[in-house]
Amino acid sequence: MWTSDPGAVVHTLAGSMADGSLWGHLGATLFTMASGYVLGCTVGVGLALALGFFPRLHRVLSPFIAAFYALPKIALAPLLIILLGVGYEAKIILVAITVFFLVMNATLDGIRDIDGDILDALVLMGATRIETIRKVFIPAAIPWMFTGMRIAVRYAFTNTLLAELIAANSGLGFLIQYNAANFNSAGVYAAILVLVMFSLVLTEVLVRIERRLRSR
Repeated sequence: MWTSDPGAVVHTLAGSMADGSLWGHLGATLFTMASGYVLGCTVGVGLALALGFFPRLHRVLSPFIAAFYALPKIALAPLLIILLGVGYEAKIILVAITVFFLVMNATLDGIRDIDGDILDALVLMGATRIETIRKVFIPAAIPWMFTGMRIAVRYAFTNTLLAELIAANSGLGFLIQYNAANFNSAGVYAAILVLVMFSLVLTEVLVRIERRLRSR
């Protein structure tokens, strides 16, 4: 039978949780996704602040960033797997690249939205670069940055899953591929359900963090 019903999905999910097989695959996916996500967000925010504070650097790097951004990131997966193998490294780099562009562009949009008169006033008052970044750039970029981070969650999970579908020996993507190859539709639905639940949880966590930072 190629289709399934909710009862079979719940039974399969409960069984994989009870025997512990789900947790290993879930841990592999979450480790890959979280590592790539944190790396991409960190580099994305850092580069956005640098580009916003140094317009000349932005003008120099802008054509290269635009060209690389236009490339579908999943097309890099086979190359990264060839270079780095089927372990975590290739998948983490793929997720980081995807998240990097989303967070960087969103943060940079927030920095561009800063009123130039405010920056001129700070310069006249003798503010240092660190003070300008801390008191103007970062507060202005936070709402935009978290918007990019929320959007990036979905893409991080998607690219983690796709990379695991291409080449992996663990993870929810591998589990989906394995169950699909054995025509176990209940197993496929169960893995997808777990993926959706954790995506929703992580998105909600980011929303709460953003609200707390805005209320300060």
